[in-house]
Formats: sequence, C-alpha cells, structure tokens
Amino acid sequence: MDVICDTSFLIALVSNPIKCLDKVESEIGKLRFKVPSFVLDELNSVERKSGPKKSMIANTAIRISKLKFEIMDIGKSKNVDNDILNYVTRNRKFAVATLDGMLLNRLRTADVTTITLSKNKMIIANRYFEG
Repeated sequence: MDVICDTSFLIALVSNPIKCLDKVESEIGKLRFKVPSFVLDELNSVERKSGPKKSMIANTAIRISKLKFEIMDIGKSKNVDNDILNYVTRNRKFAVATLDGMLLNRLRTADVTTITLSKNKMIIANRYFEG
C-alpha cells in the first residue's frame, strides 16, 4: 500500500518509531511511505522557526524522509492538509498517515484509508479488503 506521510506523522516517527510495522505488513502487505516535497518544505519551516528541540526533530524527520522514503514532487502548496486531501481523493491508490485530528476526520469523510498512531499502536481506518 502506498502511504503519503504528513508532517505530524513524520515528527511522531522521530519521537516514537513504529515498533509493530512488521506485524502490520504481514497482515496487510508492504507499506511504501511517500513524502510530498511540500511536506519537506513545511518541515524546513518548522526547523527554522522553532526552538532547539523541535528544530532538531524536524531536521531528523527531513533526513529520515530523504533516506528511507520516496519524495514525491506534486507541486507547491499553500495549505498542506488541503493539498494532501485533494491529491488522494484524485488518486485513490494512496492512504494517508497523519496524527492531525482535523485532517483525519476530513480523510475519513472522503473514504480515504488513514493510518495513525496511538499508544504505540498503528490504527488503520477505511481499509477495505477484497476477497
């Protein structure tokens, strides 16, 4: 499954790496994390404008994204959440990984598969299995 990561998810990954990823992938298949370039732009902004701790977390999220995930150039963004929602509703093959409650609600309403983290668990919603 192709999964677009937003800023909140990438920051959470730095703070709390996913421990159950192998188990999740054995259940639903390989997760291919992708990061829109405008999410990296938002992380760069967080790095520049935040205090030392949050700047370091944003910098680490940028480095991990570039090393481990595919970077997608899907244009510039004025509103990252709106642009992620618009992109995935036009390209239904993507799920979205986020911890942003408002974005989660909007994605779920649009019937987009979402991935979020809670208490060291990965929660997948709006996932339909064929068979």
